[in-house]
Amino acid sequence: MGLFEFIIGIILIGTVSSIITGGMKLEKQRLRIRAGESEANDLKALIGDMHGEITKLKDRVRVLERLATDGDRNLASEIERLRGDDARS
Repeated sequence: MGLFEFIIGIILIGTVSSIITGGMKLEKQRLRIRAGESEANDLKALIGDMHGEITKLKDRVRVLERLATDGDRNLASEIERLRGDDARS
């Protein structure tokens, strides 16, 4: 093997290794993007759940405010009605 073939071999090895390295970097970027999308979907689901809980809590606070300010209501019957609402939820 002469000097010319040796130089061509080194160039080929360098080119192939560059192509492989570039492909690996591209694949790592794709995996990061997919992981980011998965995390975003998980966070969206969590936010949706939290929004539902906040809505329920706001409703309960409204009822408690009404119970505290309306003195002529029968407190025991209102509490029983609320227990029935919670059992259905």
